Amino acid sequence: MIEKDATLKAMLPFRTRGRHYQKPALWKRIVKWTLLSVLFIVLTAGLAGFIFVYRTLGKIGTNTEVIYEAEQKLDIPLPDEPVNILLMGTDQDPDGDSKRSDSIMLVRVNPQGECLSILSIPRDLLVDIPGVGQDKINAAYAIGGVPLAIETVRDFTGLPIHHFVLVDYDGFRQAVDAVGGVYVDVDRRYFNDNSNAAWGEAYEPIDLQPGYQKLNGADALSYVRYRHEDSDFVRIKRQQYFLRDAKAQALHWGNFTKIPELADVFASNTTSDISRSEILSLTKFILSVDRNHIFQAQAPIDESGGMGSYLLPSEDQLPQVIAAFEDPDFQTPEPPAPEEQAGLSDAAKQASIEVLNGNGVEGSAADAAQVLTSNGCTSVSVGGNAEFDYDQNQVYYRPGARAAAEEIGKLMQPAEVAPLPAGIDTQAQLLLVVGDSFAAERTREQVSSEGLHFVSDPDEGRMRWQEADDQMPFAASKPGEFPREFEYVDFHTYEIDTDEGPQPALKVVARDENGYYWGIMETTFKDAPLLDNPTVTREIDGRTYNFYYEGDNLRVLSWEDGDIVVWISNSLQNSLSEETMLRLARSFTSVR
Repeated sequence: MIEKDATLKAMLPFRTRGRHYQKPALWKRIVKWTLLSVLFIVLTAGLAGFIFVYRTLGKIGTNTEVIYEAEQKLDIPLPDEPVNILLMGTDQDPDGDSKRSDSIMLVRVNPQGECLSILSIPRDLLVDIPGVGQDKINAAYAIGGVPLAIETVRDFTGLPIHHFVLVDYDGFRQAVDAVGGVYVDVDRRYFNDNSNAAWGEAYEPIDLQPGYQKLNGADALSYVRYRHEDSDFVRIKRQQYFLRDAKAQALHWGNFTKIPELADVFASNTTSDISRSEILSLTKFILSVDRNHIFQAQAPIDESGGMGSYLLPSEDQLPQVIAAFEDPDFQTPEPPAPEEQAGLSDAAKQASIEVLNGNGVEGSAADAAQVLTSNGCTSVSVGGNAEFDYDQNQVYYRPGARAAAEEIGKLMQPAEVAPLPAGIDTQAQLLLVVGDSFAAERTREQVSSEGLHFVSDPDEGRMRWQEADDQMPFAASKPGEFPREFEYVDFHTYEIDTDEGPQPALKVVARDENGYYWGIMETTFKDAPLLDNPTVTREIDGRTYNFYYEGDNLRVLSWEDGDIVVWISNSLQNSLSEETMLRLARSFTSVR
């Protein structure tokens, strides 16, 4: 490692070099980004605002003792190469006498590759701390401050550390408030008030309902730091997704008018070796990076077990994660191709069909009629009861309608198809009598390739769906198929605070077979920032789906349904496969 000194600072790629140095095209772009950042501030905050911002940011680059000591340990960035920045969030101990690094991230800024990489490191990870021995990685900062934290992260990752940023959590709270809040899809109910906590077992208080909502600074801080019932891995995922959401929303034009306030918050709560000119160029670059060109990962954990409160790193997986961090692959994932299903012909869809109950099970005829209409039949009516002795579904047809009857028979199989007997009174071209086989078919299980048992028209959550639908001003829809291994946990009806006024919303929280939370959102808030810039858009069965990926994982799958938008959100652990999410989405049907 080469240590910095005053003569080498000119080699920093974000700073102006000597007048004899010829800047490559890459750094000309960075200079352009800096000028654009200045222009944004001047246009939105005025000249006085720009002077305030520039002077305020200058507070960060002062040569304090902390910065001086840290600079002795930082590596020299090479020309035209990516820059690694150690980002640490500090937290005051309850006694107020000491601070610890509560969050540790390594950020790789790669202007040439036009991408950003973020490696989160669990604070309880057991590592070798130079001159100390083995301990949790966040102990490095508590023992030796920024210099020892730099050495420890460098030794653990094998990567050079070019810059550092130390952020106080109070600054995080103030920054969120300064931009007016951040929209987040809260995955489940979070609550803790310490009212029954034993001495020494108190956690940060939190009170958040599930659902897509705008969080203020205090709630956002509670959300990203929560770990009372979660692992460090889950907390890191919350932090990563929050940062991704905040970055996307920071691009909204209105937030540029808040640059002076943000600059003051940043300067007052941040310690860093990065100068104000570098901050302007870095900020512009980070905001310009496409959401699909952000790589996020966590230092791998040995799943075989830890040592008490210590997490053991996975020595086998770490080199692969570091390699992906340095050179991420941003190939656009290809959504899974759904199984092809033969649709009904136009003649079958347009045929008039009357449905009778032939099994004595209440609601069978209405359920069968819904199956027909959901498959495109346009003239379906429910009649009365037939004799309750039909074992199988029966499709009768008038002359000239045999082909349509055979198609309906295949749709409702097992079913028998026959000419309409004399004496049966119906004006329809086809008469469907629902037999015992229909009730059995509607409740039978289909096993997916992952071993999930999908149940058609499940009883699971039916009453709660109906209760939620009654409270909504729009027609809610629900999965027509649901895995037997899953369960509904929470139904939350509420309003989302937006610039256009409150928007009605329904958040449904479910758990998968591993106990991980995933969700369904339905709302009239079609302009939700979460839904900007889908990775892939595909039309399936006449419905347009938007796929949002994080690496190879499908995070969100959305579609519009009349006046509302619906989306399925994966768990923080990304435990739902693309196949499962798409199968759930394609099965959605009206609750009413």
